[in-house]
Amino acid sequence: MRFKRQEPFRYQFGQPIPCTFRITRIGDREVKTDKGLAEIHDISPRGVRIETHLNIPVDPERRPIEIEISFVLVEEEIRVRGIFVWKKPFAKEYQYGVNLTISEDQKEKLISEIKKFAAVNGKK
Repeated sequence: MRFKRQEPFRYQFGQPIPCTFRITRIGDREVKTDKGLAEIHDISPRGVRIETHLNIPVDPERRPIEIEISFVLVEEEIRVRGIFVWKKPFAKEYQYGVNLTISEDQKEKLISEIKKFAAVNGKK
């Protein structure tokens, strides 16, 4: 897989990657929920698509929901925050689009881990 430093990309996993997430904010109210289980289907430095059995009421215009997602691609645990932007029912599960709100350092770390994952898993 080739990467251009300034060009956005989205990496699609052949087999979804397990992750956990928790809600950290609903609207202006800070919250701390238990961790939920999900799978990451694809990821980029700007966003992620996850799937879970949890039915979360997503309405980003009226009541944005911020989450923290934790996962491991190769070696290091990665924790990123983001906001739900869409929701789609999928079989007996739900898929969610999450816009990531991460720093430049976190973006570089995420890109590096995606590249390592691609190299280890032979994706070209």
